[in-house]
Amino acid sequence: MLRSLQHAALIVPDLEIGRRFYDTMGLETGQLGDSLVFRCPGRAQDQVRLLEGKTKRLAYVSFGTTAGELTGLKRKLEAAGTALADPPVKIGGEGIWFHDPDGDLINIVGAPDRPQRRPAVAINNPGDFKRLGKRGAPDRDIEAKPRRLGHVLKFTLDLKRAIDFYTRTLGMKLSDRIGDMAAFLRFGGDSDHHTLAIAQSQRTGLHHMSFEMGNLDQIQFCAERMVAAGYRDAWGVGRHIYGSNYFHYIRDPWNSLVEFFWDIDFIPADAKWAVENAEAGPESLYQWATMPPPADFLTNYERA
Repeated sequence: MLRSLQHAALIVPDLEIGRRFYDTMGLETGQLGDSLVFRCPGRAQDQVRLLEGKTKRLAYVSFGTTAGELTGLKRKLEAAGTALADPPVKIGGEGIWFHDPDGDLINIVGAPDRPQRRPAVAINNPGDFKRLGKRGAPDRDIEAKPRRLGHVLKFTLDLKRAIDFYTRTLGMKLSDRIGDMAAFLRFGGDSDHHTLAIAQSQRTGLHHMSFEMGNLDQIQFCAERMVAAGYRDAWGVGRHIYGSNYFHYIRDPWNSLVEFFWDIDFIPADAKWAVENAEAGPESLYQWATMPPPADFLTNYERA
């Protein structure tokens, strides 16, 4: 089964524009062949990869599993009639590669999920006080930098077909669904509510990458820093229904979104989780927010 989200890769026309965006977010930049890679401070795992090309598009999504399970997944793909593909890069092309039913390139590697070495933010709850003798309201210049890439939402041409492929062939589980509009998938073992989400569209593409922050303060400080640097505020702050996470979205330089989130539902492998299928509509996207979702929130700006 799939066990971790390793990174997402984009093709963009200007790597330096991408470098400035992710540097402003607080990610650390590295070089991998002709590509740029970005990591969250305190985590030894690539989270974003940028490849240079004529127009922006989703290049691939990389998942991790154990070395032993990688062979079994390869057999399942071949049994399902999914042909293996060549890696699109010479450096960093390990594992197996294939196209999902939408034609999006997927990579699976035998690699662990790397831990975050930075300590968690101390939060007080009734009867469970972790912040003792210290003020909770932080200074405005705190280090508000992402801790990990938590999930990716990409567009699909056929929501039902995509759910079937990722659950039957790759062993993911359906957590919740919003009618024929979107679905939220998690790994088969212990997992966040969703590590891959898919939304119906007329073509494929990236909707957003979502980065976990240390708390609600850090969501806002990071979002405000992005807006102050000239990037477009998209939606938030608010709280989702499906996943329950707090959120704030910012438009990236190519009109996709990045989400800063905190406090997402976690579903153990043996949990008896009841899948909800909500009515499709904007009211199913959020529990509360400073404003309703903008009209273009689910618009696919990626070129055909």
